[in-house]
Amino acid sequence: MNNFNFDKYLNIVNEEKKKYGLENYSPLYPMFRMENGNLFVATMLVSDDDDVWNKKVNVKPKYWALLDIKEEKIVCFNKTEEKDFVLGNIIEKTYDDSEKEISKYTLLKTIEYKNYLKKDIKNFEMPIQEKLGKLLGKEINLDGEKINIDDYVFANIEEKLDDRINKFVEMILWVKYDSIIYYYDLLFKNIIEEFKEKKVDLKKLKLCIEVMNNYYPGVKYIDNLFNL
Repeated sequence: MNNFNFDKYLNIVNEEKKKYGLENYSPLYPMFRMENGNLFVATMLVSDDDDVWNKKVNVKPKYWALLDIKEEKIVCFNKTEEKDFVLGNIIEKTYDDSEKEISKYTLLKTIEYKNYLKKDIKNFEMPIQEKLGKLLGKEINLDGEKINIDDYVFANIEEKLDDRINKFVEMILWVKYDSIIYYYDLLFKNIIEEFKEKKVDLKKLKLCIEVMNNYYPGVKYIDNLFNL
């Protein structure tokens, strides 16, 4: 399923940035901004070198843009140092416990997957393994010591197996983490539809802020961009 809402706005901003020679800048996912009692779609543009996923870097986007929701066109495209989106005091970035929860989930799933896969790999025999087992027997003499052949083989692949499982779990968790953007997409669409009916729900806008703060841990001033 295509993320139509985001693509629509991102395409508009990507076309606009070409006028300013900003090929090395990319817009973050669309957000919102309140100005003079009116709601706009807002985008932050960051350098391709900015590590927006690193909580320690504190990125402040160098460019930002506003789009008219009904007309779906650029209202203004600004260089932050010339026209800052931060008005008044800086609102400190807040996080929920998602990082702790992700770490806990990662540990539990890594252990769970390792135990399951190791047991499966150790107990399941391919036809060629059965033939080798019958020919060699269940025990071999190694350095004067009798050891189980399956234990010997497994011990030799266990380190590589652990590494592969860790990478697999990491990949699965990133897919799960990215799924948050689909929830955000639905929320974003709902806010747009309500605005066209002259409704603005501040609770939903604040939830957008919370989602974006956690989705982009390295980007500060997201609260200020929304300007609620």
